[in-house]
Amino acid sequence: MTFDWAILVEYWPVILRGLGLTLAASVIGVVFGLIVGLLIALLRMSQTWGVSAIAAAYIELGRNLPFMIIAFLIFYGLPRWGIQMPAFLVGAIALSLYAGAYFAEIIRAAILSVPKGQMESARAMGMSRIQALRYVIFPQMMGFFLPPATNQAIMVVKESSILSTITVAELTMAGQIIQGYTYSPVEAFVTAAILYWLTCGAISRLGGKLEVALQPYRKRRTATPTVAASEHGRV
Repeated sequence: MTFDWAILVEYWPVILRGLGLTLAASVIGVVFGLIVGLLIALLRMSQTWGVSAIAAAYIELGRNLPFMIIAFLIFYGLPRWGIQMPAFLVGAIALSLYAGAYFAEIIRAAILSVPKGQMESARAMGMSRIQALRYVIFPQMMGFFLPPATNQAIMVVKESSILSTITVAELTMAGQIIQGYTYSPVEAFVTAAILYWLTCGAISRLGGKLEVALQPYRKRRTATPTVAASEHGRV
């Protein structure tokens, strides 16, 4: 069996369009998922029981329901309420709501990982709760937040493939379209697999670079052995 490169040459525009929609839906899902997640995390940590319970219910629903079910509920449910939206917009909303539940727990766990005394000290210095979170807690929580958040961003990219079931012509559906015309599933889905792998690998590398950039102490810690070795050589 040989790999038919002519299929890729002929259908490359379909693949590029599918990749573009995958990237667009994933970016929207991650960005708005982070916004929703931050809001839900803060509500989950509220001292008001009712507010915290509503946030906890949202998290449990988002984490315990398959993403395909969430996408179907929104895609088929909104028209019953007289709300008509393009399939891509429905998919982006579904991704954002789904990712928001996971990001909420990641953010909450990262905040709780910072010693409680940091918040108390900031408040004792006259900072409001929002100022303390922004200037004291958030910078310190990044080491706990970025690794799982990077993994979740990768999951959003992979879950975006399910949008093909609600007629969004993203990368997976592009493979299905090519297979339908050429009866050559290997060429179509090997190409899709490589593009997913490259995309997720790029996110992983970006997450690692952000982790180092946002935590200067890691740079110092990494540089210490080199400095020590050079000093030992001079001696």
